[in-house]
Amino acid sequence: MRRHPVYRNASLLAWARDEGPDVLETSALEEALAPLFSRLSLPRGILAGMTGIEARRLYPPGSPPSLGAVGAARRLFSRWGYSPLDVDVLYSTSVGRDYLEPSTASIIHSRLGLGPGCAPLDLGSACLGFIDGLNLAAVQVDAGLCDLALVVAGENSRPVLESTLDRLLSGDATRRVFFDNFATLTLGSGGAAMLVGRGRGPALPRLRGMVSLADGASNHLCRGDFSGMTTDSARLLAKGVELAARTFAAGRDAFGWTPGLFDPVVSHQVSETNTRRFAEALGLPWERVVRTYPLYGNMGAAAVPFAFDMACEEGRLVPGGRCAMMGIGSGLSCAMLEVEIPEGFPGAPPPPPQGQ
Repeated sequence: MRRHPVYRNASLLAWARDEGPDVLETSALEEALAPLFSRLSLPRGILAGMTGIEARRLYPPGSPPSLGAVGAARRLFSRWGYSPLDVDVLYSTSVGRDYLEPSTASIIHSRLGLGPGCAPLDLGSACLGFIDGLNLAAVQVDAGLCDLALVVAGENSRPVLESTLDRLLSGDATRRVFFDNFATLTLGSGGAAMLVGRGRGPALPRLRGMVSLADGASNHLCRGDFSGMTTDSARLLAKGVELAARTFAAGRDAFGWTPGLFDPVVSHQVSETNTRRFAEALGLPWERVVRTYPLYGNMGAAAVPFAFDMACEEGRLVPGGRCAMMGIGSGLSCAMLEVEIPEGFPGAPPPPPQGQ
């Protein structure tokens, strides 16, 4: 029987995020879709009203998904003082890939200047890739197979947003087509990186354990490729929330989790509706959820570590407390990982180097 992993010596040594430089406000997206709304008698404001997303970030035209991962990793090395040559394994966990081959991890490996002994690996698990990457990194560290594991994700939603807009404005899109593509319009861009290593220092958040469950029979509810994504949003949400409730119950049985244990909660986020339903199903206090969707949209695998870095920056990681990294990924899969914040945690990352 598969057991939920418990980590003994794995800690978060460093983390950072990267934000796409171009801001696309939802109002501008709705302006572009005005001809479709008029033809289908859809109300203006439907995107913002149904999602709670005010804006999302984009990378410049022609940018590969790896750009955000590389930017976040470079910021991590610069800010925390680690050397790329010390990394033993790299997990690239993005939904987006630069190419089908070579691995996106190999491209990131080259651009970061990682050493020849560092294994570059792509790890795909939809929007849960980063959490699964942290799990594998922690297992390797605990087993003594590596000293430092770098987990990264970079998502660039510009190409899929642009192709979806072209499809919706082609003149023959129906209401059904619009709502099938609705989730695509929530997508944003960003990058994140975390370094996992051995240690229980007074300032090091410790990875404690993870639970995960899958509902593979629901894999048809969200399908995407380089050109777009079609989603049965209502059924995906219902099935995802049901799976999340069962996963949290597994965490209760394995680790004694309770709804009030975690502060803050950092989660993968699609929209306000999805995030609220997720929190309500688990009984999580809404004010403890670090919300990234209003200004960044759905950032795929980068969303969870991005939210963690935001929580740290905002002073929301409470010394002596517990933080949860949680998410639901199309497939369906659900993963929840517990992070212990030590009493000696300083409450904020080191300041960026001058000029950054």
